Amino acid sequence: MKKPPFYKSVQFTINGLIWILRNERNFQFHIVGLLINLFLIVFLGLSNLEAALILLCSFFVLVTEALNTCAEKICDYIQPNFDTKIGVIKDLAGGAVLLSVIAAVCVGILVYWPYLKLYFY
Repeated sequence: MKKPPFYKSVQFTINGLIWILRNERNFQFHIVGLLINLFLIVFLGLSNLEAALILLCSFFVLVTEALNTCAEKICDYIQPNFDTKIGVIKDLAGGAVLLSVIAAVCVGILVYWPYLKLYFY
């Protein structure tokens, strides 16, 4: 099978992002988190390093959520009926998202705390 041209590959990728944005509620929540972080980066005037850390963590959460969705869709395709083994796979993928969110929250606290202290203390 011949590979599609590069622009078609990019188009397929964008279609996937549009699909996940339209259909996955948790991904939408994480996008809201990214938008809040973008606002805070500008509003608080974070340094380049701090902004990079926040953005890396935000996109890490989005990536793990996308991979979790992929794992769930593959599992649903392979076994549409309830199966405890499939449930374990889905739980593991969800756990990866939770770990990425915990890491992002920890980094967020470390980065934002000095700025928020100035506003609230």
